[in-house]
Amino acid sequence: MEGIKKLEALKRLLVHIQQHRGLSNGELNGDTHLRERVIFITIDISNDWKKLESLDSKISSNEHFVGIHTHWMRLKDKYQGLSVTNNLEQHNRLILNLLYFIEDVSESHHLDYIRFDTRGIEVIWKELLETAESIGQVRALGTGIVASGGSDSIQRIRIKFLNEKIHRMLKEVMSSLQASLDSGSSKELITPLLNRVRDTEASIDKLTALNEAELYKEKGISISSESYFTLASRCMDPLLSLFDEGLDRLKATI
Repeated sequence: MEGIKKLEALKRLLVHIQQHRGLSNGELNGDTHLRERVIFITIDISNDWKKLESLDSKISSNEHFVGIHTHWMRLKDKYQGLSVTNNLEQHNRLILNLLYFIEDVSESHHLDYIRFDTRGIEVIWKELLETAESIGQVRALGTGIVASGGSDSIQRIRIKFLNEKIHRMLKEVMSSLQASLDSGSSKELITPLLNRVRDTEASIDKLTALNEAELYKEKGISISSESYFTLASRCMDPLLSLFDEGLDRLKATI
């Protein structure tokens, strides 16, 4: 249960840093209206760190945690002085390390091995979060492209890569959940999660189609950066809520 509480807190931190990445990228690309939202997200992230430390007094001595926290403290104060590319790279690296830390926490609390029939639940803090992160990356990149008014050839290549990765990762999530069912995992635990993932396919297809229709333009993008950020978030949110649902179902087995 301690491990599950930490994962819940880490997921909130992950979501807020992902939002900071997208909004700050839009701000640096010229949409100054996003500045206020960046400030509020920064406050949320500060509260997230405090929550983690309240759950585990020893976490502040964990070298991985310290590295992530130190990186964030540097980034939140200096992002406005970074180039657009460096801001994205810094956030991406920070989030990748946070995803690794989430896996470390799950392993240290043996959440992958609670019972024979809970095998497969680890998909939610591995492949599922990775899928959501791919959408988060395209949301951040796309928000910046829309704010600046158009994309260049390198950005279009990156969007195409992320579109393909999102679809590939979603299929991996479904395949992993189905494989765990086939291997004897609990139908009550896994089947609802599998069905919910399948339900997200249509909205993700719409997002990637929108990316191809709007983000490939060199100029004349017809959507606002705030609207694009919101639309992409609507694709991320069901996946992230699945993380919460999966942990709730896991709690019921303990």
